Amino acid sequence: MAITPLEIRKQEFRRSLRGYDPHEVRSFLEMVSNELENLLRENAALAEKVKDLDAKIEDYRRMEKILQDTLTTTQKATEELREGAKKEAETIIANARVEAQRFLREAQAELARIKEETKMVEHQKLLLVSEFRGLLESYLRLLERLEKK
Repeated sequence: MAITPLEIRKQEFRRSLRGYDPHEVRSFLEMVSNELENLLRENAALAEKVKDLDAKIEDYRRMEKILQDTLTTTQKATEELREGAKKEAETIIANARVEAQRFLREAQAELARIKEETKMVEHQKLLLVSEFRGLLESYLRLLERLEKK
């Protein structure tokens, strides 16, 4: 059963011959009443403080949840960006390989063409040398005949 400071102040005791000094009892009851009143006020203030702190804790929990969600979202976005960059790099490398193969084929074709042209020029040179040699030999024979006459 809860007792209030007012009930302590209004408490009356029966008088008896050999009882306590009424003035002392009244003083003690007043002191107890004041102390109880102070304790009740302090308890109410502490209860209000606990309520405020609970509200702050709840706010911090909400902020923590938001931060956790943001962190998770950021980590997912980072991973997606990393995967996208990796795929893009793989695509670039694949395209570069295809392009390099094309350049290589073109260079090989150009080399084959140049080799073929070189063979043709060498063949023409041999023909020219052979024809020139034949011409020179025929002029030499002609000269030899002219000298004999």
